[in-house]
Amino acid sequence: MEKIKVERLIMDMVEENCYIIHRNGKALIVDPGAGFEKIRKEVDKLVLQVEAIILTHAHFDHIAGLDECRKYYNVPVYISPKEREWLENAELNLSKGFGVRIPITTSPAEFEFENFKEYTLADMTFKVLPTPGHSPGGLSFDFGDFIIVGDALFNHGYGRYDLPGSDLNSLKNSLRNVLFKLDDNKVVYPGHGYSTTIKQERDLDLISRAY
Repeated sequence: MEKIKVERLIMDMVEENCYIIHRNGKALIVDPGAGFEKIRKEVDKLVLQVEAIILTHAHFDHIAGLDECRKYYNVPVYISPKEREWLENAELNLSKGFGVRIPITTSPAEFEFENFKEYTLADMTFKVLPTPGHSPGGLSFDFGDFIIVGDALFNHGYGRYDLPGSDLNSLKNSLRNVLFKLDDNKVVYPGHGYSTTIKQERDLDLISRAY
């Protein structure tokens, strides 16, 4: 069977990373931010059939292109139950308070993820890991060789914890007891910036210096 491939697209709002994960011509879209045309062109170039959209969390920069994307491909959306209401609420997804010209609201998600459950979508299996802290319903998607972590962890950094709904202690727990327990060589694809590995970020021990 073909190996799973990951395409990273840098979107138009605060350089958010949208990912197209695909194998055997079937694809998942993760966190479709602003700039849907980038997604459409990449999907067309690779000749993919999009089967679902999965969200690491519901901050505005990760959902700005959600409705356009879901309507174009006519696919369901999956999200944490803790942030399902955020899609319809510009205050909760922070688009109202961050100076976004037009506050962002979307239709509700069709499905809610269950923590620690394995899902098979688009012929790919992944495990949903709860990684709150940056946001209360933050999720990571573990595909085996790699993991999509949203804004919980970055290359040489970790997510903000000074936002409404953020919590430093929860973030520390997500890093120390969830992500940093994973295999050293697992590739990490964050919501902003370049990829990294679990080992590289664990060895930096940046979270111990957060206060």
